[in-house]
Amino acid sequence: MTEIPEIIKIENKSHIAILDTSSISFMQILYAKGLKPEEILKDYDLILIPKWVLAEINDAAGRVNYVHELIEKGYPIFSINEEIYTDLTDNEEGNLYKIVFASTRQIGRIISYLRRYVEKADPLDMDSYKEWINKLYDEWPISNQVLSSGRIKKKNAGEVSITILAEIVSWYYPETDTLTIYSQDSDTYEFQKKAEENLRKVFEHKIPVPVSYKSNDAILCQLIRNGEIDIHNLGEYRNDTRKITYSKERKDHSIVLVTELIDNDLFEKLIEDETVHIIF
Repeated sequence: MTEIPEIIKIENKSHIAILDTSSISFMQILYAKGLKPEEILKDYDLILIPKWVLAEINDAAGRVNYVHELIEKGYPIFSINEEIYTDLTDNEEGNLYKIVFASTRQIGRIISYLRRYVEKADPLDMDSYKEWINKLYDEWPISNQVLSSGRIKKKNAGEVSITILAEIVSWYYPETDTLTIYSQDSDTYEFQKKAEENLRKVFEHKIPVPVSYKSNDAILCQLIRNGEIDIHNLGEYRNDTRKITYSKERKDHSIVLVTELIDNDLFEKLIEDETVHIIF
């Protein structure tokens, strides 16, 4: 496994990004075409990759090399081990369990696992977070796939890991000005939005740091609007119709939120409309 610098504390960081495998792969592809997509990362003073995601990155040598190049160029990229999340949440292991539960709420098998093997009638009787989170990952209760590398791919593990980390930063680090998830996986978007909704009942006296997103389409839109990609060459970088969520200002200056399948012709029109902002 590739080794990248590991961080154990999040202090005095205003602009934080969390990277998913899908976004790293996409930026790597753009880089191979002569672009510098990593320049969109220059606005962050901390870029995090959870260890569960790092395991996925290691499945492809190209991704590994690209991440190392970014580090060598000075981008503040660090891995973060899920085991240390107790320290990041002021040792509030009860609330940390609720964050994990909320982050996996849409995955029935994991919820059943947590209720059966982790929850106790008295929360004080629960095993330590470090013990049960490692056990959860080792015994991941969703269909697994053995890769050619010998690693067992754990379905949705990366998306869950990113959601948990995002919620920790959102609820425990109010000094954060920007918290952005880079991912093309719609599960990540859905998991995080549902988690935040449920955690508002847990942290009713707190205001979360809003979580924003940079999907592959959002990255493309930014690069085209910045003049780094000719809009007429869009087909070189985007060759499928996919669902996009975006906001658009109407003539009466009201804002509408739209989610629909977008082909390249319509995507070009969205990019050319400066009142449009890609949400995911």
